[in-house]
Amino acid sequence: MTNLSWLNPKLTVKKSPVDKKGVFARKPIKKGEILVVFGGLVVKEEEYAGLKKGKFKKAESYGLGIEDGFYLITDREGKLEKADYFNHSCNPNAGIKGQITLVAMKDIKSGEEVTFDYTTTECNKYRFRCYCRTKNCRGTITGDDWQKPELQRKYKGYFSYYIQEKINKLKKRA
Repeated sequence: MTNLSWLNPKLTVKKSPVDKKGVFARKPIKKGEILVVFGGLVVKEEEYAGLKKGKFKKAESYGLGIEDGFYLITDREGKLEKADYFNHSCNPNAGIKGQITLVAMKDIKSGEEVTFDYTTTECNKYRFRCYCRTKNCRGTITGDDWQKPELQRKYKGYFSYYIQEKINKLKKRA
């Protein structure tokens, strides 16, 4: 399978304490440096929801929300590429710029796992137990976390465009 995403050559995939595999820095990375530009297949919410069943279960868990009702997936058959292994953390070192670009939010040391908070790209109905083991771990991550004012402050400038638009509308109503 051809990679659909561009992955910074300073990154590699290996075993992770957060999940089975993760993305790690092979060399130091500077704040603001592009880590990945996600690519893939755009699917509507109905198809994405259908991926939860049968042989597509794995593909569903690697979808990236890119707009209300639309998701970016690597493959309908569940084949993964290196860019699919970025894990969630409640204390991440990376964040989203635009819709599909992940950048370093701070300097990242060689050997450090590169993570982002899924709340910066997701607002669908999901809930999962977090295993990031950071001191500020939220324990449970949901598709509504982007609405929390403390997370909006923490990730200001690092929400995907469509989530930021939702935040702007919430603030206008308040």
